Parts: sequence; C-alpha cells; structure tokens
Amino acid sequence: MSVGYNGSMMKTIATENIVIGALAGIGLLVLIVLFVYVVKRLMRDE
Repeated sequence: MSVGYNGSMMKTIATENIVIGALAGIGLLVLIVLFVYVVKRLMRDE
C-alpha cells in the first residue's frame, strides 16, 4: 500500500514540475517577445 502511495505522489510531483516548467517557458517567451518589440520600437523612433 505504501509503495503505491509513494508512486502516485511521484507522479503528482512530476506533473506539477511539467506544469511549472511549461508556465516558466511561456513566461520567458512572452518576456523575450516584449523585449524584442520594445527594442524594435526604440530603434524605429531613432
């Protein structure tokens, strides 16, 4: 019983890590896109 419980806990932790990783990746992409957009705006104004 305890072995099965640990197994399900590991699976839950793995799923959480995947979700956190995906959110972090999306957040990073958004930041990069915004950064590039702002830089292009500044370059165009000058």
